[in-house]
Amino acid sequence: MLPWLAAEAAGNPHSEHTAGWRAAAVVDETRSSIANLIGAQPAEIVLTSGATEANNIALLGLAAEVDRVIVSAIEHPSVLEPAEVLRSRGVTVTVLPVSRDGQIDLTALTRELEGTRALVSIMAANNEIGTVPPLAEIGKLCRAHGAIFHTDAAQALSTQTLDVGPAAIDLLSLSGHKLYAPAGIGALYVRHGISCQPLIFGGGQQGGVRPGTVPVALCTGLGEACRQTLARREDDAKRIATLRDRLYAALQEACPGLQRNSPKTAVLPGCLNITVPGLDAADFLLDLPSLAVSTGAACSSLSGRPSHVLHAIGLTAEQAHGSLRFGLGRSTTAQNVDAAAAQIGAALHGRGRPG
Repeated sequence: MLPWLAAEAAGNPHSEHTAGWRAAAVVDETRSSIANLIGAQPAEIVLTSGATEANNIALLGLAAEVDRVIVSAIEHPSVLEPAEVLRSRGVTVTVLPVSRDGQIDLTALTRELEGTRALVSIMAANNEIGTVPPLAEIGKLCRAHGAIFHTDAAQALSTQTLDVGPAAIDLLSLSGHKLYAPAGIGALYVRHGISCQPLIFGGGQQGGVRPGTVPVALCTGLGEACRQTLARREDDAKRIATLRDRLYAALQEACPGLQRNSPKTAVLPGCLNITVPGLDAADFLLDLPSLAVSTGAACSSLSGRPSHVLHAIGLTAEQAHGSLRFGLGRSTTAQNVDAAAAQIGAALHGRGRPG
């Protein structure tokens, strides 16, 4: 990215001159790298500021094409809130409940699809408990009923193989910083033949779907991140899953009464969500100043409200307030895991709990 951050290298990729053409070539390379990661074509990639914008374009940009919008109860707020905007505009919105493991009922989805032209948005992996749904089965159902299928894949792509063709995915959102690229860049895959209306206007870039000058330096980072992810995500997934299981075993020893909220199967390798009965998790984090642990999604941590995801899988408000969310990634080591478990055990012991 560094050369493209230098002023003398700056070129508008939408301009017709040498610097612009050079920048445009970098942007085209980024689209190709994203497309290779998900089994798409470069022309089907719309660059955005991140998955939140991509999710908004997918839902709000297709509302005029459908009779109904169907989402799950554990979607990211950048899906649930646009859905509520559409509801306020008179669009029928169905929120599907989920099981204790965060999975939707495919029979219930089939019923909702019958006799209507729907837009279905089901995330490829949940950001709080890590649930990975059967995307190919969902995509097959949607295709059979003439529905448009969108998935928020921001959490999934760093460790999960996802091919939009076999999974019958029509739109897919991704976020750069979830792939170890810089924040502020993402993309929306839009299958050829699907037409999204823009949310903003002016300039006409990217076919008018997402006007505005594309940030070349950020694109460079995203393209390289996609290439690295494609080469290493299978190995990353195995190693990170082993570390997650190691962390959970250590936490169980530190606090025998803890409850696991993340499913044991069909789950992201790097996601672990637990509840410690009777614990005020937000207050407990003050005892862990050297750990990057959270009580829920980063985007909603300031609201103070219990997690809508934990509520949807059946936890009470008290249980949700006692929940901790751990994210393990490419740079996490066994030493990190052991040190974190030891700190948490010591902090619990200091509060008069086993550990």
